[in-house]
Amino acid sequence: MALIEGFRVQNYRALRDVTLGKLTYADNQYPLTPFTVVIGKNGVGKSTLFDAFGFVADCLSLGVEAACDQRQRGGFDRLLSKGVDEPIRFEIYYREAPNERPITYQLAIASDSSQRPFVESEVLKQRRKGQKDGQPHPFLRLDHGRGRVWAGEEAVGDPEEESATQQEVELTDPRQLGIATLGTLKEHPRIKRFRDFLKGWYLSYFSPDAARSLPNAGPQRHLNMHGDNIGNVVQFMEREHKDRFKQILARIAGKIPGITNIDTHATDDRLLRFNDGAFQDPFFAQQMSDSTLKVFSYLLLERFSIKPICDRHCERSEAIQGHRR
Repeated sequence: MALIEGFRVQNYRALRDVTLGKLTYADNQYPLTPFTVVIGKNGVGKSTLFDAFGFVADCLSLGVEAACDQRQRGGFDRLLSKGVDEPIRFEIYYREAPNERPITYQLAIASDSSQRPFVESEVLKQRRKGQKDGQPHPFLRLDHGRGRVWAGEEAVGDPEEESATQQEVELTDPRQLGIATLGTLKEHPRIKRFRDFLKGWYLSYFSPDAARSLPNAGPQRHLNMHGDNIGNVVQFMEREHKDRFKQILARIAGKIPGITNIDTHATDDRLLRFNDGAFQDPFFAQQMSDSTLKVFSYLLLERFSIKPICDRHCERSEAIQGHRR
């Protein structure tokens, strides 16, 4: 199970330079835990911080220009911090497993003479086996789409052997991440694993109004990014894990202030019902407040351990699980 231990973002909207957790040269910092909550006042950048995670993931799946042009972002110029003439930079510090050596991924995105964003630089690096300190060794280093990549499972200690595994590469599209292309090649398993890890991120842009909609399809295993299929997820959980699902509903009811009981109504849609104890008849999910629906959805995800989430719309707190299911 891969774990994010540190994340740094620079020059991204209001985030001039923000670090969460531990990075390569920050030995005095504590690593992020599998579940991390960020709490702060409105307008301090919580949503921007978690959108930075989504932006990196979108850069892999869509390319940097399309990632910048997503509706909630509005283009590279709006993403770059005001008054800054430097690239947007990200650094991810993660482990493929708890006892594995950490890997660092560094990404810089700038704009060209036509004001179009492109990948200025990309680096993947890791210390060699037995190396506890000092400079990690890169196994991918690209500048403006050109650079070197080292094949194989491990960085080797012998300079001559290392030279034999080194390849010169040049990408044809400067708006695509190098890991998107090189991670598909069999000779680069380390890059592939990081690409798969990043591709497996799941970001939730939860919309309470969308969650109130009635399901129009059958059972579905995962909550989608907007939450409009929560009814389908409830159908799946009740069908596949009926007894456990009842237990979880009871536990969630105990965690939400004012709610005494949560169950499902026996219709084709299996509607959720919330009872606050003040009325004889319970309320359906479509009648519940935004905050109750958010808390319920996130607790349900957490209890069933369904993929990492982060919510950019939560006004008072935001959360991300920095690992894969």
